[in-house]
Amino acid sequence: MTNTKREITRRLSVLIGLDVSAVSHAADMLTVHFGPQKPYTTRRGTVLEGGAWALHVQCPWRIMRAGVIVATQAVLAGSDDAVHRGAKWLNTLLVTDGPMIVRSLSATESGGLQLSMSNNFCLEVVSGTVPDEEDWRFFEPGSDAKHFVIEGGKIDPWSLS
Repeated sequence: MTNTKREITRRLSVLIGLDVSAVSHAADMLTVHFGPQKPYTTRRGTVLEGGAWALHVQCPWRIMRAGVIVATQAVLAGSDDAVHRGAKWLNTLLVTDGPMIVRSLSATESGGLQLSMSNNFCLEVVSGTVPDEEDWRFFEPGSDAKHFVIEGGKIDPWSLS
């Protein structure tokens, strides 16, 4: 049996020391890139730019500074214009006003995680709130390697095969 907390820590430990290089969204999904930006080609042949690593979050999350919540998934809710403004503000907060360096990582058995960053910032992902729904995924953009996926608070077995 896989230890979820240990596996999340093992997989995401590559982020320690990297900066947040881009924050965006796809609909209401938070997308965070870490490390140097580089061009890559998707499986559909589209050329995009992304960090060395990407975290896509579809479950509840919050960004805190010195223990005070400064943003939640509500920033990416509403009209298209509101979502774009929210994503732009998050990018300014974590990238433009940075650098925001990942200092440490902690994980939970229920698939959640906390990324502690410089300037007293922390990204907290609360996983497992909806059974059988994807919570978040972690991957290397442009790589053929499998994505590491947490679904319903558990590691998707496909991620480990």
